[in-house]
Amino acid sequence: MRILVTFAVEAEFAPWRKLRNLEEINISNVDVFRAGIGSAKVDFVVTGTGVENASRLANALLGEPYQVCITSGFAGALREAHQVGRILVADAVQELGKSKTLACARNLVHAAENDGASRVKMFLTSDHVIRTAEEKKQLAPFADAVEMESFGVLMAAAAHKRSTVAIRVISDSLRTDMPAIVDTAVDEMGRVKIAGVVRYVARHPLRLPALIRLGRDSKTAAEALAHFLEAFIKKLSFSSHGWPPPELQEVAAR
Repeated sequence: MRILVTFAVEAEFAPWRKLRNLEEINISNVDVFRAGIGSAKVDFVVTGTGVENASRLANALLGEPYQVCITSGFAGALREAHQVGRILVADAVQELGKSKTLACARNLVHAAENDGASRVKMFLTSDHVIRTAEEKKQLAPFADAVEMESFGVLMAAAAHKRSTVAIRVISDSLRTDMPAIVDTAVDEMGRVKIAGVVRYVARHPLRLPALIRLGRDSKTAAEALAHFLEAFIKKLSFSSHGWPPPELQEVAAR
């Protein structure tokens, strides 16, 4: 079995470097990290933030014969119950401000739920960081969590007829305001611009605790996601006989 796992930024992917010895390869001019998990060959890719980046890299890679694609990473909670480190799997994903909805493969959703993920109806994919608690409360009637890439990956997967599921970990809770610095001192790959952080702290020293909390919560979330995906992928790999069942092809727009 071959599985593709997408992350948006390096911080989401970092724990895998501790869990696994990864082989760096190149597929279709995209840098990919490969590991064996269970009986599966698993390729990990960091796409960069946003629908456009996620869709572009997923399209480049999904010409390969992957049986499963998992779009994963951080998400902001739109429900009080979803605290930092909680793993969510969505039935479907919708792009913020648009009506089109893409469904995840039903059997993959069931499998993730059986492994301990909280099943939710919808993720919203936004074209910008939803930073404040007020913004998140405004979106709460429409979904359980907000992120920035799943719709792009699901769109590419539908075009390639690949079975796909969106699995996210909560990195900021409903009532948490993320520091404004995330808009300016982090690049699209999630790498921190040190000089920008230093300037920000020098100008806003009282906001240092919020930055420390952001780093701590991001680490907690990334580790929870890595451990969940490790077990989830291993179980999928050992149930791959006769893969995939017809139900797993339910990835078309509805």
